[in-house]
Amino acid sequence: MAMVPVNPVPNPPPGVDFDAEAEDRDEFHINKLATDFTEAEESIRHNVYPESDDEDEERVRSGGASRGTPIVRGDGSMYKGQSFYNGIAFKECVLDYALVSGCNLKQYRYDRDRIGFKCVGAKGKCMWKVYAACLHNESMWRITLYTNKHICVPNGECEMFKVPVIARLFLDKIREEPEYYMPLKMEQTIMEKWKISVTRGQCQAARRKALALIELEYDTQFERLRDYGAEILEANKGYVVEVETVKNEAGQDVFKRFYVCFDALRRTWKQSCRPLIGVDGCFLKEKIKGQLLVALGKDADNAIYPMATWS
Repeated sequence: MAMVPVNPVPNPPPGVDFDAEAEDRDEFHINKLATDFTEAEESIRHNVYPESDDEDEERVRSGGASRGTPIVRGDGSMYKGQSFYNGIAFKECVLDYALVSGCNLKQYRYDRDRIGFKCVGAKGKCMWKVYAACLHNESMWRITLYTNKHICVPNGECEMFKVPVIARLFLDKIREEPEYYMPLKMEQTIMEKWKISVTRGQCQAARRKALALIELEYDTQFERLRDYGAEILEANKGYVVEVETVKNEAGQDVFKRFYVCFDALRRTWKQSCRPLIGVDGCFLKEKIKGQLLVALGKDADNAIYPMATWS
């Protein structure tokens, strides 16, 4: 198992700069996940194969593999008075509009509580402009000015499309298939999907930034491992959580083992499952090495029933 610090990391990895918007961006993603979680989901039915579109069926017949989940973005719709969780949410909405329209947008206002974008097409004479601010009497951001009128024609250029934006768009894809999404593939995907032209150098820098952010995520998440264990114990009495660490050469606590057993699963297994316990596991790749093990039982329907996890 790789030794990952569970204390705050004093210095970022080489080549990584801490984004000043990181805290707001985390809040935006948390709110977005919470919103998506509340949406209705179809019930899971056993012995029913999910439907797939013709493209997926053709890929399976031809022996090709699916390239993971698609890059999902919003429709970019905006209107005056529209509210957002924070400035990051507003920026993401403007980025969605740029991806849908292909217009050359540029940020012209960078204040902490005021952000503005304008279209620089037609040699800077285009009239499109949007402006949002966090008003003093409100906690949400709101669009206070929106001029939805273009006199330019999209030409494949977009000044918004800088290295950090490309890195965020391909972050999940690079996490899933780092060897597939190389700079050339990223450049082709951007042109095919959004008709926006970027340079190979931008894609190379964006890929390096995305890989560095993915590596930094490990340290950031392991820093909160003890907090996660404490929250489990505080919210659920009777649970068992153990976090074992060792000292590294610098005197920091680094992760060694983690064990969790949920009391509800344990009691249910004792009351209604067969008195048999098995162990299943998988190997962990990338930066985190080792194994993830799960103690399993079988319920009355002869299905797998998890009881405890450790790694």
